[in-house]
Amino acid sequence: MGPVRVAFIGAGRLAGSVHYPSVAENPHARLVAVCDLDEDRLRETADRYNVPASYTGYREMLDREAVDAVYVIMPPMSLHGIVMDCLAAGKHVFTEKPPGMTTEETRRWAEAAARGGLKTLVGFNRRYCPAVEAAKAAVLERGQPSMAMGEFHKDMLRSGPYWNMSILRTDVSHAVDTLRDFCGEAVQVSAHVDRHFVAEGWENSYTLYNALIRFENGASGILTANRTSGNRYERFELHGREVSAYVRAPERAEIWRAGEGETLLTGEQLTGSREARVTYGYKAETDHFIRCILEGSLPRTCFQDALKTMELVDRIEAGGDEG
Repeated sequence: MGPVRVAFIGAGRLAGSVHYPSVAENPHARLVAVCDLDEDRLRETADRYNVPASYTGYREMLDREAVDAVYVIMPPMSLHGIVMDCLAAGKHVFTEKPPGMTTEETRRWAEAAARGGLKTLVGFNRRYCPAVEAAKAAVLERGQPSMAMGEFHKDMLRSGPYWNMSILRTDVSHAVDTLRDFCGEAVQVSAHVDRHFVAEGWENSYTLYNALIRFENGASGILTANRTSGNRYERFELHGREVSAYVRAPERAEIWRAGEGETLLTGEQLTGSREARVTYGYKAETDHFIRCILEGSLPRTCFQDALKTMELVDRIEAGGDEG
């Protein structure tokens, strides 16, 4: 199979800063078309990456261009119909998190992808961060973990919730997904959700989440997230047999092995790059997606797997299994 022919629907800030350059750098992919409603942004992006075809209507692009995979990068309220159209057209699909506005949308994507035998990926980039992966590997080399924690706080009081959606679904889902990646599937969930210092626009959304999760491997997981805190702060812990990893996500990991002291790893050390697109895992997730298409394997964060993360998000949002 030759290079994977990639089209983009969306040429906004996130797509332009991390996804276009990651595809352009991949030697097994070729950018063949781009679509965006903003004609100035469309021309600028097509010129920057020498994309031969540009469109303001994605259906025309799907009909006219020989495309293998489509990156659909836009806010979640616009995703569902476009993703379903791409899958119906037989295209592999990459999209950012959250995978739709509701878990039911994610489920429909997963079912459509499975029916079509299509490869998909949701951009839970923490799974692909070199520092996070190194921390996980250091613990797992001594056996199954016993405990994990995901902590993700922000100051959002003045801005209110994204897109009138649950904050747990939009970005705290990164921490939920990483806990799943560390420990497997949840068998029991206890959770407390609340709102504090509620500002206009927050009345229908929670600002604080705490959950205790028992995973199928026997490990305990802790999730804590506050959206009216003093700053953005993201951290993970993973503990195993005489080993602990503390990740100041996503670029710095402290590995402690009993009797051996600390090993400090950074994204720059692990990748040789200071570019956040590389150290945050964005480049790696694209490389993984393209490789899976060529090899015929399911990506780690395919729609089917993302559905499990969203189902766990729902359980936490509901206050746990007894909620």
